[in-house]
Parts: sequence; C-alpha cells; structure tokens
Amino acid sequence: MYIELATLLRDKLALSKEDIAPAERLFKPVDIKKGQHLLVKGQIAGRLFFINKGCLRLYYSNENLSMATRFMAFEHTFLTSIVSFISRNPSAEYIEAVEESQLLAITHQDFFRLRSQMPVWDKVYVYILEYGLTVINNRLSGLITQNATERYRNLLRDNPELIQRLSNVNLASYLNISPETLSRIKSNL
Repeated sequence: MYIELATLLRDKLALSKEDIAPAERLFKPVDIKKGQHLLVKGQIAGRLFFINKGCLRLYYSNENLSMATRFMAFEHTFLTSIVSFISRNPSAEYIEAVEESQLLAITHQDFFRLRSQMPVWDKVYVYILEYGLTVINNRLSGLITQNATERYRNLLRDNPELIQRLSNVNLASYLNISPETLSRIKSNL
C-alpha cells in the first residue's frame, strides 16, 4: 500500500529511503466506499490524503443543493481542503469518494511534525502546494476563456480518463455545466 507513495516521493522529489521511512508509520490506510465523505463543509481538514486507488471529488455545495466540483483526484495524487488544512479554519468544501477508494492519510499534526523533524519533507509540502496552484490556475483559465464545448473537447483530449470514469452528473459538475448541456455536447460531437 505504501509502494505508490514511496515511488512518487522518490521519483518526483528525489527523497531517499531514509527520508520516506518515517512516513510509513504516520500515513494510515483508509478504505472508503463510493459516496462516503471524508470531509464536510464546516469541519476543519485534519488529514491529508494520498490516493492509491480510486477517485475523490473536492466540491462546494450551497443551500439550494447546487454543487460545483473544484477538483477530481485520481491515483497517485494528494488531496485535502488545503486552505482549511493550512489555516485550521472550517472548510467551505466537501471531499467525497466517487469510487471505492484505497487511501493513505496523515494527520495535520503528524505532517507538520514530520516537516519540522525532517526538513526534506518541506519538498513534499511545496510539491503539494505547487501542484494545487497549477491545477487551480489551469481550471480557472479554462472556465474563463473556454465555452462548454471547448472545455469538454479539451478534457476529452487531455484527460479522457475523467470522461471514462465519472458519471455524467459528476462530469457536468466538473465542467461547470448542467447534465443536459453535457448530453447535448456529447450528441453533437
């Protein structure tokens, strides 16, 4: 279960076995069923997740039960409500399993203790922040500069896995369109 995490840390961040070893004690396995929540609005994000298998959705919901998906996270990705995790303020977001998922989770306290005891783990923190910033920037850019059809075509080209693995409802939410609009786009392509 720790092989995927160790591989990412070694390949992307050049961490050594000695750098990675303490994480194996601190990251705990979490199995979650489709539809279960790991975080709900108003809770403080207390854990950082690494996805071994499955898919998690980070989304917003309002009082009208309208949902907007901010991010879909698949295998070998870290996920948390980063603003809440850092600030220790209640989250405005939800984290839900879109598929049955196998995760590794580290608590906020353990993650920041690991960073203070082993400064090389600052590289992991920066990697998570940079990845998140890049994803948010690309997503915002697409929402601002592309129409719904262009967003769908780009997703089909760049991330066909999303289209294959997500329900139309989740895919529409991710594209910031209605399921009906998504159906029209698909039928016209």
